[in-house]
Amino acid sequence: MLLENVSIASPLNKKFVTGSDFDKLDILEHQDIKILNGKIESITPTSYPKKESRWVIPAFCDPHTHLVFGGTRENEIDLRKTMGYGEVLKRGGGIYSTIKSTTECDEDTLYNESMERIVSMMHHGTAIFESKTGYGIKAEVEEKMLDVMERIERKLRVRIKKTLLAHVVPRNGNEKGYLKEFKDMIEEFRGRIDYVDVFVDDGAFSPSFAREAIQFANSLGIPGRVHLNELKNLGGVGILSGLDIVSYDHMLETNEVELDKIRGTITILPFTAINLRKSGSIFSAMKEKRKVLAMGSDLSPNTYITSFPLAISLARQLFPFTIENLINMSTLNSCYSLSLSEVAGSLHPGKEANLIVLKEGFGKIGYKFGENPIKSVIINGKVLRADRN
Repeated sequence: MLLENVSIASPLNKKFVTGSDFDKLDILEHQDIKILNGKIESITPTSYPKKESRWVIPAFCDPHTHLVFGGTRENEIDLRKTMGYGEVLKRGGGIYSTIKSTTECDEDTLYNESMERIVSMMHHGTAIFESKTGYGIKAEVEEKMLDVMERIERKLRVRIKKTLLAHVVPRNGNEKGYLKEFKDMIEEFRGRIDYVDVFVDDGAFSPSFAREAIQFANSLGIPGRVHLNELKNLGGVGILSGLDIVSYDHMLETNEVELDKIRGTITILPFTAINLRKSGSIFSAMKEKRKVLAMGSDLSPNTYITSFPLAISLARQLFPFTIENLINMSTLNSCYSLSLSEVAGSLHPGKEANLIVLKEGFGKIGYKFGENPIKSVIINGKVLRADRN
């Protein structure tokens, strides 16, 4: 495949970007991109530059999704306005509602519903995914979710990094009793998962539970990821220090002192922050302290968003990130959080051919709010979607 006379806006050819590099993109105008066997073979100046050329950016990498689940929770949108997310959860709604629906859902239905979501995400430019379990609690339901992820991966031939998630304490249970059960699942699924994650927050798990679970995962060679400081700061950053944790996600209630202790990527989930009516004021400090910042959709039944361009638009309008920052966060740095930035996440020879051809310049993303900026999507060298308008 040859893409002729395109203009490229890509992260730098590095493992990740922070500081001044975080504010930059590699810009090359009037180029030809040769794609062979799913990879970028060469990028060279076009022989016959036209007056205008289409802009191309890397396809998105989503490092935080809850892609596989049963049922929906649209009824909770208005409930959260009166009682808040935490109270909905305490009353058996929220995650507990989805656990019930996912448990009762047969595998084929779960597969079909999840497939519909991921195809929509791919049409909106996402080429690489992380997907969590956590709506099963019991091993047999968590395994059903992993089975669905693997079926989707085989069918669509996309990368899905799989994460075993301890989401909430079982109803009428306690976390001490669940710790052994969760460790048993880590052991059972160790050959099928890439990460172990724990939701550490008010109404979920304590930092001490997370430390024991992730420490056990690390002993088996499995890195950790963590939902942290989303609703309330429980001191998890300090308690989890020293563990192999590659991504700290949410982090809305984090304080500036804690940022100095974080060595992994921080994954920002803008739609969730808006959903929870959080200010995101800590994001400026994260930039200033040169943290490695990634961005995810947090697709879930609570934050049902399949359009990554819409998530970028929201973040650009409401938070202290430029469009250059956001492209870096949602491509190279997100790939880095999944240990993939050496093979994907930027447009350079030798990397996977995951590209988005835009209708207009990349600066229009988030300006023409709510419009789809994508003309076509190329994943692993194959055109997934072409807009003829």
